[in-house]
Amino acid sequence: MLKKYFLIFSFIFGIILVYGFAENTQVKKGDKHPEVDWEISCQECHQDVTPEIFTKWKDSRHGEMNFGCYICHGDGQEIFYKKGKDERCEGCHSTQAADMKKTKNKSCFNCHNGHSLKFHN
Repeated sequence: MLKKYFLIFSFIFGIILVYGFAENTQVKKGDKHPEVDWEISCQECHQDVTPEIFTKWKDSRHGEMNFGCYICHGDGQEIFYKKGKDERCEGCHSTQAADMKKTKNKSCFNCHNGHSLKFHN
């Protein structure tokens, strides 16, 4: 009897695990990074392609600490977000995220610029 429950539990857990992994790793429609040479770093390419955005990031606290593009945007191949997602901020800023949920703001980016991350957008 215990073995039967264990098998049922394992099967359900496996389905949840596979579904959750597949759901979280799909590139969202419209969120696709252009094909590039993945041997080149994000910074190396964006320094030339989008210099104003690169400079805003580089001069920000995240840039000073060398927090890479993938932290907000994903790896570009399997996961890519054109615009950063609040969930990506919560890994390091859980206290601030909890405080934000008490306000009327729906997103971190209502107050913070996406690349400079300066307060009061």
